Amino acid sequence: MKILITGGAGFIGSKLVDKLLINNHEIIILDNFLEQIHGKKHFFKNNVKYIIGDVKNESDWVKALNENPEIIFHLASETGTGQSMDEINRYVTTNILGTSTMLEVLNKNKNKVKKIILTSTRAVYGDLDNFSDTLITDPKSVYALTKLAQENLIKTSSKVPYTILRYQNVFGEGQSLNNPYTGIISIFSNLFLDNKTVTIYDNGSPTRDFIYVDDVVNATILCMENDETNYQTYDIGTGKETKILDVAHELKKIINSKSEILITNYHREGDIMFAKANTSKIKSSLGWESQIQLQDGLNFFFNWFKAEKNI
Repeated sequence: MKILITGGAGFIGSKLVDKLLINNHEIIILDNFLEQIHGKKHFFKNNVKYIIGDVKNESDWVKALNENPEIIFHLASETGTGQSMDEINRYVTTNILGTSTMLEVLNKNKNKVKKIILTSTRAVYGDLDNFSDTLITDPKSVYALTKLAQENLIKTSSKVPYTILRYQNVFGEGQSLNNPYTGIISIFSNLFLDNKTVTIYDNGSPTRDFIYVDDVVNATILCMENDETNYQTYDIGTGKETKILDVAHELKKIINSKSEILITNYHREGDIMFAKANTSKIKSSLGWESQIQLQDGLNFFFNWFKAEKNI
């Protein structure tokens, strides 16, 4: 099967590509190779067609669709809560305009696309309970608002079946170590390695549902393969919440860092206080649940991190 992955050179996209190649799918990637995420070097996988372009550009979508994909994984997105509050136009144009351009090109031109899978985020809930079937959202950041807009655009305008996946905090091997705005575990690890202070906001209270990237990829592919997921929205996480503070202490121990962990009452605009997936829907529909425990995932990540940093 031919599969188009926007943002396929990124963290989750790269892992998704690897798994799909094992299953003999043909992969086309549309990615702009943003330096903030990828650094200055571009790494290309064998047996993959790359289109270096931008999801905001109609011509790049036309190029991608001329490859005749049957499935689109729409991962390309600006991510990061804090940055989104300062760079509003950047997030709106990439996330919203990029998605509307995809839909317009699909709707106006003949193509072979049978399904779109949109990767969204738990951030759309704000501090409400994370459960897709409640249909209630309360985004607190520009990032969250743009992701919810992506969801609504696809629900309103897609002429082919779609599945929406609201990821929790994804981490693991291959996560960008260059991006200072997103990826708590990679950001903390860099600071701990350099014995710099790690600051925890909101008096150390915030929690997140940390899920390892391999579990996320398995859930994502499962949704592609099953028509029962058509027109459905699923929460993808472990169903367990962990304090960010506790993860910081565990990383400090694993890295053997001398860093200070500073707890402050500062609240960053757009941040939410807690997050925990309700995975009952995807478990009931597909029998999926996460397999990798947080401690194991942190150890997997650190082994990769050591190799990347030559320590």
